[in-house]
Amino acid sequence: MNLICPNCGKEGEHEIVSYKEVKGGTEYLVRCKNCGYTYSIVMKDEKMKDIKVIFSWKGESEVKKYSTFQEDILHMGEEIRVDGINALITALDSKGKRIEKGEAKDIDTIWAKRFDKVIVKVSVNRGERTIAHEITANPNEEFYIGDILEFNKSHAVIHKIKTKERFIYRGGAMARDIVRIYAKEIREGRRKY
Repeated sequence: MNLICPNCGKEGEHEIVSYKEVKGGTEYLVRCKNCGYTYSIVMKDEKMKDIKVIFSWKGESEVKKYSTFQEDILHMGEEIRVDGINALITALDSKGKRIEKGEAKDIDTIWAKRFDKVIVKVSVNRGERTIAHEITANPNEEFYIGDILEFNKSHAVIHKIKTKERFIYRGGAMARDIVRIYAKEIREGRRKY
């Protein structure tokens, strides 16, 4: 259990020594693992709320539900699990308005996209033509300048990466942050002997 200790004032792990049911909740006797101080707290019974989720992946959407405590705060950009799949909240609706964050009890609809996999868009330059490709990647997978990608038996080298904040010409970025990868086709010529 993660709490702020009234003795040392630090937020940290607490060990549950004992507990008992009381009217409207549970009384816990807890010990701070940082300073060893033991004290009791009462936690009210929290009610759950099912929230409608518009769940998107590859241009298709379906309606699902997300269950959470009414007092939980949800915000755009947060990762949640919907039917066992990682999802990224892209928008929240409350009483007919779009909000950045809010308590679950006030949220009517969560808009989310699948986030255990992301689509990375790639533009490959082939001389005067540019060919668009997509790569399905893990959100934490990293792509670096100089990496070689393979598409339909042809190869391309990454020379520029556009993220949500900037262009990258050296180094790399995680798939979750990439807007587009720019690459040049590698021409594999035949040698004559």
